[in-house]
Amino acid sequence: MALIEKLEKLKKLSDQYEEKDWLMYKKIWKESVSKLEKTITSKWFNDYKVKGLMTFETFPVKRIESFIGEYLTSILEITISENKFLVLEPVSTVTAEYDGKLEFYMRGNIYNKVSILRKLINNQEPEWLIAKSYNQNEYQKLNKPQLEKLIEEWLQ
Repeated sequence: MALIEKLEKLKKLSDQYEEKDWLMYKKIWKESVSKLEKTITSKWFNDYKVKGLMTFETFPVKRIESFIGEYLTSILEITISENKFLVLEPVSTVTAEYDGKLEFYMRGNIYNKVSILRKLINNQEPEWLIAKSYNQNEYQKLNKPQLEKLIEEWLQ
């Protein structure tokens, strides 16, 4: 991509930011994160909880970001053994190309980390993507089988 194209893309994004209703965006972001946490804990991994293989805990966290200011959200911690913890942590409401980013990682092992990206499409439910690298061609839709596969890889 040539420099002029990159600069035009950045300007377009900047213009879009000025037009947004940031209070509504903040509300939708917080709801999206909460809904994703509930989907993971109550739908996708509830069987593991019932069998005593996982426990879930959320911790409130305050964030301060450009455009939307200060807000409260939560970090989800999944305990899978006495010394293995998975963390889903909201880190940014806005990225250059996506409508929010969370980090999903195994505590204590920096190599076991992916980004979970949110993409809003025409005011519908957000699409969540797993990004293991910066190559967008390798992004995968976040769903139960993909999340299980990722955790399985980390536990090897």
